[in-house]
Amino acid sequence: MAVPGNREINPCIINRALHLFRSGTILTIPEHLFHKVWFTRKAWINAEERFLQNEHHTQLLMVVYAAYTTCVSVVMLKFQPKLKADEDLANTALAVLSIILLALSLYLNSKSFKDRASRFKQGYHELQDIENGLAALKSNPTTNVAGPDCTVLADRYAKALREVENHHSLDDIRARILAGSGLSSRHPRAGEVIRYYWWRTWRFCALMLLYIAPAAAAIWFYLK
Repeated sequence: MAVPGNREINPCIINRALHLFRSGTILTIPEHLFHKVWFTRKAWINAEERFLQNEHHTQLLMVVYAAYTTCVSVVMLKFQPKLKADEDLANTALAVLSIILLALSLYLNSKSFKDRASRFKQGYHELQDIENGLAALKSNPTTNVAGPDCTVLADRYAKALREVENHHSLDDIRARILAGSGLSSRHPRAGEVIRYYWWRTWRFCALMLLYIAPAAAAIWFYLK
């Protein structure tokens, strides 16, 4: 096959390019793929940390509420409320709280935060290995091309993406915010920064409310 004004192109090269295109393989140079892998790896590290925090807080909240329910039950056996209405209110509240704890434990077990964090950890270790290979390729101008070595690493990257669930967009935004001035592209936009810190504030307030709710309820019942 000849192209006007150019040298004859090797048919093997054309066939290889068509095969890669039809198979869905990413045709890119190591430097471009390196940046994609780097951003994904950082987001997966944040996703693992987020799931581990969720696991920690959910387990701790379950312990706190279970201890609160048990302590209140023991106290009420020893010290009966003066008014019948208060006793009925306390008994009903404890029964509802016990049902909520049971439903919450079943729901949280289905979320499998720890297992999902483990999969993200395995994934970003694989990405680190791919990133090291791409760093070696892009460091040399002769290998910083869309060749077979880069294709193998691109296939491994695609396989890693298929084996791990999608991270949340906030994981990616956090990675870019923490990178700061070290980024050469994909700098976080103002709206993304506002969204991230709004989420952080909302999460902190929600956790604080959940932790202090039992103590606040006990104080309210005592002062009532």
